[in-house]
Amino acid sequence: MNEWPGLIRRLASDRVVPPFLLHENTWRGTNHWILWGYFAVATSLVLVLRGDVETLSGVYTYAFLGLMTLFGSGCMLLKYKRAALPRDVIAPWSACLTGVSLVIVAFFGNLMGDPTVLTYFALYFSLVLAVVFVMLERLFLLRLVMYALQRMCPSRRSKAGESATTQDKGTGAMGGRTIVRAMREIADTSPTVFFAKHCDLPLLNKAILYARANEHTSHLLVVHVSTESGVQVADEEDGKNVETLAESVAILDRIYPKLKIDFVHVAMHSGEFGPAAIEWVSSAYGIPKNMMFMKQPSASFPHSIATLGGVRIVTG
Repeated sequence: MNEWPGLIRRLASDRVVPPFLLHENTWRGTNHWILWGYFAVATSLVLVLRGDVETLSGVYTYAFLGLMTLFGSGCMLLKYKRAALPRDVIAPWSACLTGVSLVIVAFFGNLMGDPTVLTYFALYFSLVLAVVFVMLERLFLLRLVMYALQRMCPSRRSKAGESATTQDKGTGAMGGRTIVRAMREIADTSPTVFFAKHCDLPLLNKAILYARANEHTSHLLVVHVSTESGVQVADEEDGKNVETLAESVAILDRIYPKLKIDFVHVAMHSGEFGPAAIEWVSSAYGIPKNMMFMKQPSASFPHSIATLGGVRIVTG
């Protein structure tokens, strides 16, 4: 229970679950919707199982084993995709494979004991997956609703061929403006940030494709951090890099008309990209740190990933 609010807060900030769960109680400063949600889920599970403690413990067992499987699988994926990622502890492949194998054995062991317990777990798990699916694909689902309305409830037009009513102008469907407004609100919630060190067009293009495929945003900021010296950068070579990077971002902005791409140059006294630069960008532009991306740092990077406040590694 102690870890539940923190987990849901992170999922809500990553836009995986509804953002209203982040609302805080003005009296105690707690996320009351998360607490009430946990109470509702736990209470409904007790009522559905009619207070059968043994079956209830079996459902929690499946949840725990599933979580452990995800931990082990995630560790192996990181070892495969981000092998060069700097880290303090390195788990050998043998430990990961052994751990996941034992968890799977335990899963099937519980399944052989009472298979009906898996039905209740699958039911609640499906409900959670449905919520996550709606959040991740809500723009696509709204487009489907718009398409259905355009076919089933087209805009009212006069026999003389007049344009659509003011309410439905430009959408071709009754109530279409409401859906368009909702789609724009989702896309304009918050811009995303990609920190770029050099002008690498393939890397920038990969970051843009990632943002288009995985984030509901219409605005991407490409941020470069360098040394400050008056109003100009101190290093002439870095100055050329900044100029080239700005030109490349302008070109990419024209290539992707549905995504507004801007270049931001942050000049700092230290000239070092790290927690201070990330904190400044977050406070200056009002962008959460978990909405910021970067390339996998090299082994010489002086900061650990944990000190960056949730910045995501999206490419190698």
